[in-house]
This record gives sequence, structure tokens and C-alpha cells, in this order.
Amino acid sequence: MFYSMVRSSRPIIMLLLFLTPTLAAAQTPQPTKTTQTVRACDYIPGVSVPAVMPKDLANPPTVTPVPTAIPFTPTKVDAKTAALHLQVYNKLWNAVNDHYVYTNFNGHDWKAIGAKYEALVKKGLSQTDFDLAMERMIAELGDNHSYFATPAEIQKETTLIASQYNYVGIGALVLPIIGTQHGAIMTVFPKSPASDAGLKPHDSLLEVDGGPMQDANGKGRTLGLEGTKVTIKVQRPGEQARDLTLTRQRVSSSLPIDYCIVPTTRIGYIFLPTFLDDTIDSQVEDALRKMTSTKPLQGLILDNRMNTGGTATTANGVMDLFASGDQGEFISRDNKEPLKLVAHDVGGSQTVPLVVLVDVNTVSYGEIVSGVLRLAGRATIIGGTTLGNVERLFAYDMPDGSRLWLASETFQPRGEANGIWEETGIIPDISVPTRWDLFTEANDPALARAVDFLTHHK
Repeated sequence: MFYSMVRSSRPIIMLLLFLTPTLAAAQTPQPTKTTQTVRACDYIPGVSVPAVMPKDLANPPTVTPVPTAIPFTPTKVDAKTAALHLQVYNKLWNAVNDHYVYTNFNGHDWKAIGAKYEALVKKGLSQTDFDLAMERMIAELGDNHSYFATPAEIQKETTLIASQYNYVGIGALVLPIIGTQHGAIMTVFPKSPASDAGLKPHDSLLEVDGGPMQDANGKGRTLGLEGTKVTIKVQRPGEQARDLTLTRQRVSSSLPIDYCIVPTTRIGYIFLPTFLDDTIDSQVEDALRKMTSTKPLQGLILDNRMNTGGTATTANGVMDLFASGDQGEFISRDNKEPLKLVAHDVGGSQTVPLVVLVDVNTVSYGEIVSGVLRLAGRATIIGGTTLGNVERLFAYDMPDGSRLWLASETFQPRGEANGIWEETGIIPDISVPTRWDLFTEANDPALARAVDFLTHHK
């Protein structure tokens, strides 16, 4: 399997670090005139008033540079640990030297970088400092995509891919909002404390027990022992902040997608939080079947605005529902692999008019899927320009159980230059930049523009 994820440009707390758990099932499905199994979207054409976004959203933020490293303190370690650290360092450095897709190492002197970290390792580092040193060494490549993962982080990734969320908390997936001290709910798990309390996507988490959302070790403070209480301060866009006391409970579920039908229309909406969970493509199939159980859709909106990527298998499974044929190639130093989609029609999905929503938080396979569906002549893109982070990552396992995820391939869209989306990002056909915590489903400006576009689509 291949991952496409970004950590340094937008640290999503998707790996259960600050998991506090968006979704249609997070709300009780309400019968509609269209179907008994699909809820009606909160946005109502002709009634809802789209929120006005700040003007500066039209200028995507630049990626935060790697901070100046705090010097490591040499630590005496036993001979076995010292030998293992040096072995990991050597394998890590060689993997980059031999397989990194950019042979000029993004203009960095990889040999000099390696010599600097080799000297640190030989002086002796605690396990925590060694892991941090390897993380910093990879970060010096500056691609904001490749990264070093500890064994504990690998276990969390594996859990996510296997759709085995299993933790004790409030049941809301929260991500930090860049430039603020708070996070916003992206997904709410059904039958969770968050769902029972009426929390929804876009709600902001301001405080946890009167303090920050994470502790000094980066662990989400909504996590805890089953049955214990936690008080959170939340704020819905346009409303006053309020305190809620919830009882933590075990959450065990795959990551659910959200979907609905826009009232007075036959336009469907599907929110895609990630391609990391391997049930996402089958969930999209199920949503399509339910939305077309009585009559076909007039149009469909795929929301990739918070999609940070995932595995090729899941992303391809979603693309197969809407397009077919050769769409480009993944190119490494010495190989090319075509991206060929195999049509899988569910309820007219191969012909339904599509809009894909993107923004600065759309990353990696989130970007590739969006761009490919437009390239295939299937979708119009609405939203904000993505940052451009579309290399494909390969895994290189280390002797201590850690792993290097390395940018080993670039993507060449059919008929376009290799790596073009890495340079430009995905530029929308219709510009409507948004920030997740400043609107609700009822007044979502991009959703409103998509509905208007599809309503008048010929």
C-alpha cells in the first residue's frame, strides 16, 4: 500500500493524538421526500444565506519552514542501543540517497546533512532525542511530505487504515485551525458522547477542562478513562461559546463519511474526510446507492476540502466510481506506473454531473483525486487553491521498527507536465476559499456555489 499524507504543513489530529471523533451518521437520519434513508442537507437553496469569508483566504498560507533545531544533549547509551541507532541512521540516509524522487534533494546537500546527524548519533542520544533527530533529518529535505515514523506512530497509522478506531474519548475528530489556538470538529462518530451532545462538524473546540486541547506531550486532553467526565468549551460558527460536560466512552468504529441530499433538489453531497480508512470507497458506494434508490441524482458534490490523502487502493476505488481510463503516470527515478481507472457505475455515478470542493487543506491523494476527476472531464472544481503536495510515498522499514515514508514518485497528469500539480496545486475553476470553522453546513459558501452551478448545469 502507498500512503500520501502531510504532517508538517497541517498537523491533523487524525492519528488519535487529539482525537476528540464528521459525518452524516453523526446525526440521526431524518426521512425526506426523496428517500427514507438519506438525510436532507442543512443548506436550503433560496433560504440559506451563505457566510462571508475573510478576504485574506484568497491568499493560501505558505508552508511553515522547519524550525531551527534546539541542540541535542549527548546521552550515554549502552553499546547495543548505540549500534542500533547507527544502523537505523545509515539505512535511513541510504534510502533517501538511493530512492528520493528529487535527485538534487530539493537543492539541499544531503551528504552534509547526513554527516551532521551521523555525528549526533555517534555522540549518543536518548531514544526520544534519536527519534526527533531522525525526524528533523528527513524534514530538512523540505518537501513537507516525506517523514519518519516511530513504531508507536506506525501502529496508529495501521489502526486507521484497518478502520479500527478504538479509544476512549468523546467521539469527535478534531483538527487544529492554522493561525488559531483552537481546533474544529471534522467528524463526529455516531452514538458517541459528542453525537449525543449535538456536536457537529465545524464546531470549534476552544478549551478542555479549562485548559488547552493537548497536554505537554501532544496528547489530546479529551482522551481519558472510560466513565470519567470532561468539560469542553465549544463554539458553533456565528454563535456564543458554551461549556459542555461529557462522559468519556469507548469509541470503536471505522471513520464514517457524511452525505445528504440538498432540499428541493436532486443534488447529493458527500464529505470525504480521508482516503486513509480502507472502508471509505465502499461507504461512498453505499451512499450512492441510497441517494439513488428512488430516482437518479441531478448532480453530486464531493467535498475534499479537509481530505489529507491516504492509500492508493482507497483513492482509486473512489475514482473508479466516477471515471475510467488512463489518467497519467506515477514516475520514480527509474520506473513509470500508469494510473488506469476501471469504471464502476453505481446509480449513474459515471455520468452524473460532478463538483469537487477543494481548499488549502486538500492534500496529496485528496489533490490527485480532485485533479484527475477534472482531467477526465468529469468534474468542475470549486473552492480554494490547494498547496500542491502530490508525491507518492513509499515505506522503508527500519531495524528498530520505525519507518521512513519517502516521496519516491511524482505524478504526471495525462497530457500535462510531470509534477505540475506539485508546483501549482489544484487551481479551482470557480474560486470560493473557505475556512472550516467559520461556516456551518447551512451557510457553507462553497456548497452554495456548487448547488447553484449544478442547478444551472446543462
